[in-house]
Amino acid sequence: MRYVGRTLGIGLNSGRPFAFYLLCSRSFPNRRAVVEGNAVYILNQTETDNPYVSYPVVRLTKDYAVVTNGLHTDFIAQALDWEKPRKALVHVLDALDYERDDYNTPRIAGIIQRGERRGWLGFVGRDKLWVRELELEEGKAFLTATYSIDSFEEVEMSFSTARELAERAMRLPFENRVLAIGVVERKEEWELGTAE
Repeated sequence: MRYVGRTLGIGLNSGRPFAFYLLCSRSFPNRRAVVEGNAVYILNQTETDNPYVSYPVVRLTKDYAVVTNGLHTDFIAQALDWEKPRKALVHVLDALDYERDDYNTPRIAGIIQRGERRGWLGFVGRDKLWVRELELEEGKAFLTATYSIDSFEEVEMSFSTARELAERAMRLPFENRVLAIGVVERKEEWELGTAE
């Protein structure tokens, strides 16, 4: 199995867009996901001065769901008030750049839009920045990660609920899995689910 660090994906299930986040960690495995209103936060449970291990991971708006591996979650969600998803990703990822930790951890981000069969992925590392608009495919997800995945990969993904999506993400063949979060479009709202 590969170690990929933080992973996120976007896809289509029963004609509706979905997104997920999978936290894999060797250095800080004692973390949990906390749902608060229209957001989900990753909270570290051990003492550290590392500013990157607790962060907003999901932000839901009326039209969009934003999933990332850091504080850029909220900046992207705010940018969507006046910019289209591709430009929001480009501007925020370019402005914040990669994380200045011991590993130069890349920032990754995904956006899905209510009622749309397309989504957006973005990545910024020390020597690479890319943003892609993707046509989502039924029963599949496009995923990217902070390490070991060049651009993005495609995986099969089927489920009934957001919790099942999170549980399915936890079974992806990656090392040091800690927790996962699923986001699924429903008729009137976004549905959230978590798994550890």
